[in-house]
Amino acid sequence: MKRTAFSIVAFISLAIHVTAAEESPSSRERVSLGLSAQPAPATTPDPIPADASTLEFTLSGPGSRDFALTAPARTWAGMADLNWALTLNERAPTNVQVLVFIKDWDNLWYQQLLPGYATVGGTNRYRVDLSPASTKWEPRGHHAVWDARALMEPREFGIRIFLDAAGSITGKLSNVSATRMPVDSTPPTIRDVRPAAPQVTCYEKFEVTFDLPDRYTNPFDPDEVMVTAIIETPNGKTVTIDGFNTRDFYRTVQPTGEETIPQGPPHWKIRYAPLLSGTHRYTLHVRDTRGTATWGPGVFTARPPVLPGYVRVSRADPRYFEFDNGDSFFPIGHNIRSPSDERFNTSFPWVKRWVEGTTAYSRYFSAMRENGENMAEIWMAAWSLGLEWSPQWAGYHGIGQYNLMHAWELDRVIEEADRNGIYLNLVIHNHGKFSGFMDSEWETNPFNKKIGGYLNLPEDYFTDSRARKSFRNLMRYTIARWGYSTRIFAWELWSELNLTGTSRAFYNTPDCLNWHRFATTAIGELDPNAHLITTHYCSDFNSQNLEINALPGLTHASVDAYHNQPRVLQIVNLIQGTAQCNNPCNKPVMITEFGGASSAQGLVHLENSLHAALWASTSVPIAGTPLFWWWGLIEEENFYPEFLAVSRFMKGEDRRDKTLLPCTLTLSPPDKPDVNVPALSLKNATRALGWIYDVPAFETTDQETHSTVSNLVLRLDGMSNDLYQVEFWGTSGGILSERHGVEAKKNVLSTIVPAFSRDIAFKVRKL
Repeated sequence: MKRTAFSIVAFISLAIHVTAAEESPSSRERVSLGLSAQPAPATTPDPIPADASTLEFTLSGPGSRDFALTAPARTWAGMADLNWALTLNERAPTNVQVLVFIKDWDNLWYQQLLPGYATVGGTNRYRVDLSPASTKWEPRGHHAVWDARALMEPREFGIRIFLDAAGSITGKLSNVSATRMPVDSTPPTIRDVRPAAPQVTCYEKFEVTFDLPDRYTNPFDPDEVMVTAIIETPNGKTVTIDGFNTRDFYRTVQPTGEETIPQGPPHWKIRYAPLLSGTHRYTLHVRDTRGTATWGPGVFTARPPVLPGYVRVSRADPRYFEFDNGDSFFPIGHNIRSPSDERFNTSFPWVKRWVEGTTAYSRYFSAMRENGENMAEIWMAAWSLGLEWSPQWAGYHGIGQYNLMHAWELDRVIEEADRNGIYLNLVIHNHGKFSGFMDSEWETNPFNKKIGGYLNLPEDYFTDSRARKSFRNLMRYTIARWGYSTRIFAWELWSELNLTGTSRAFYNTPDCLNWHRFATTAIGELDPNAHLITTHYCSDFNSQNLEINALPGLTHASVDAYHNQPRVLQIVNLIQGTAQCNNPCNKPVMITEFGGASSAQGLVHLENSLHAALWASTSVPIAGTPLFWWWGLIEEENFYPEFLAVSRFMKGEDRRDKTLLPCTLTLSPPDKPDVNVPALSLKNATRALGWIYDVPAFETTDQETHSTVSNLVLRLDGMSNDLYQVEFWGTSGGILSERHGVEAKKNVLSTIVPAFSRDIAFKVRKL
């Protein structure tokens, strides 16, 4: 918004109620406002002096002059009108116009050019409608519609006086004040209910949009307004889901970056994914401090499902995952915490990279789909997709006031995930938000008492009753908006829990344990679709709090697998250790971050480590492939084929079998028993999966000098005496290289391994 010269012609069609001050309701409270000839914030914590609402001025034309208005904090919201008087001297030119402008708390600009010209030689009295119903406020640089929250702590509020010709005027602004809205005691109404479609497919989104009175200062607070929908399913049961407040945006993407711009008024929605085919009935309910209202019933039809449903812990083998329809789910993917990563730029500075917005996920997810991936982790962090943070950051408004632009962007991310078959591990809190010693964001956290919050220390978030209520409200909104989606793999409560608080010992305290008990219970009550819930630890499996992991509300464990050793194959040891530590807990375990050291390692090391981790995970009882952290390398160095190879090997494989247990093998040529080539395997009496690897080939920095390993004998003991099909797969492309039949005798299956360079995988299945 250019704030100097304005064209009068551009605003001539605008109209506004301009009446005598006496016409304002005298029974309402009038608040005197501060008036300044200098730019000033629209709110102040200090009282307004009695003489602050009068100001004399001089203006030479052609030109304009701004006068800033100031009110005590939390005063603007709920104001009905703005009033003031403008007195011009008798010799003033007759072409003086007045404009009123507001920059709201999201830096959105609204303005009104008052019709006609000011009278000279007398006093002009103005009244400007501030109510949400006003249609006179013109948005500039966006397409949002004026609403009640445009007055929530505006950044600027001012009067601009134009002189559109040569000359000079002197004048006075006086009696600047606002009056409060009358108390609205009417019950709420539900209006303009508009379903997106009369039919949906099971497990896909049924969405209804509707309007409520525009009078809520915090539409995210269920104590102020609670919206629910009760859905009657075809089997006669009912499901209650929460509604949520939102606003539409649109996005422009240019070579210089992307911009997300609001449009239209705020409104309300419900989202629900039906589980049963047939006719559903739904009613909408709202309760606020003035009363209640109900709408309905509405009707929609659900068609039989195409999608397999939500991801669950396997009932047959709790080490793994499955879908509602019983199909096995083996996650293959990598971590894409946010579109850009400054640490990546520091560690690998050989490319000039630009900060990207969330449209990057479209590119990432498309490439993942093409290469057999089905899982990504993303964070709701302050810098990307977060809902709640300090007002110092654009789009945020403190505790309990959610960032609707980020919420709209996360809608788009989930839609892209849906288009590309990607499941999302959605991280609610990254450790830095509530850490005092590692990647700390505590200084800008709205809960910090030093900047207006109510917590003295980061760890107070885990015990303070107000903070717990805030977390429940945050999850209520999160689940209401995205809980319908089968693409949400899990709600991850924390990324790197053991880095929260003010010491590394905090996560092992009863306070941390009790918070997880509270959080999982709250989510269980809020989420009708019972998504998976996890919490995550940094470093490696040795850092886990197994008492927290054992909580019934946590469906699975999540952990890092970083190391500072130069040996590439340390990642294999960490994967095995992760399984050994967690399998006795009778829950799945996922490694959701790895990639050498936490501060990165050399490119060859990381490429070898990625390859080894992916293939080791096929033959160790962890629930999916580890999620590689350095997502920029996957794209820039084209590591995607590594995932495609593993996905080809795992296609059709179902490891849900409690008898399919780890078996570490050592292979040797018959004529060289002192040559030992290690192998990992999952096997039982009738089946085996395995990965054979040449240690020196992984530890060399020269990718071109891998020697060929040949004449190895694969020996599997404890097999039933039957005929088996044995397959060997090349790991560079995930291509079947050899298939033949072998008969097990005396409970031993023995076969020659084809010659390979670096590594080879195998499958054994009874015919």
